[in-house]
Amino acid sequence: MNVWLDAALVLIILLALFITVSNRLGTMIHLFGLQSCLLGCVPFFIYFKQMEFYIAFVAGAAIVLRGLAMPSFLYWAIRHVSSRSESNPTIGFGTTLLLSGAAIVGSFLLATRLVFPVRIASDMVVPCSFSLIIIGFLLLTGRVKAIAQVVGYLVLENGVFLFAMLLLKKMPLLVEMGILLDLFIAALVLGIVVNNINDEFDHTDTLELTTLKD
Repeated sequence: MNVWLDAALVLIILLALFITVSNRLGTMIHLFGLQSCLLGCVPFFIYFKQMEFYIAFVAGAAIVLRGLAMPSFLYWAIRHVSSRSESNPTIGFGTTLLLSGAAIVGSFLLATRLVFPVRIASDMVVPCSFSLIIIGFLLLTGRVKAIAQVVGYLVLENGVFLFAMLLLKKMPLLVEMGILLDLFIAALVLGIVVNNINDEFDHTDTLELTTLKD
């Protein structure tokens, strides 16, 4: 049993739950940064006995881009918006937390029914990745502030990244770096959209987009 890996995965899920109950955009970004830094350490824990340069490079790139660059960019974005808190989400904070808890339980139950051709480093990797994907989706659809939705999208991407770590030995480095590059570009575009929404409506409530007309 990889104790360090399991501990990191537990903390990653706990940080995701803290994000779901946070109404401050700055706190959500900070928690996402911590989660991403821990996620960047996961390849070291999984492949510590088979460490190669490209594995260390992908892990380092994840820490720098996801854990440091992305939060810095989002902090810059919230300095240009009028509202820095999520007050009226379409899915309440308590409901989101309950749904997230149900998603975690369901993910672990589903993982017990999956059969893998090879032994993986920890039985928690797959259910944790599924949980992050669902929690990120709940944040993406349940929050109305554009930046909060961006954080939800990034949490979802963290779940995809975690699952991809199981295939890191089989996947070319170019594919992994392509995932990181796509993530960076997506966050950049979303940041531009956030600022444009704020310039037009003096806030970043995406519900107003439903009233747009020619």
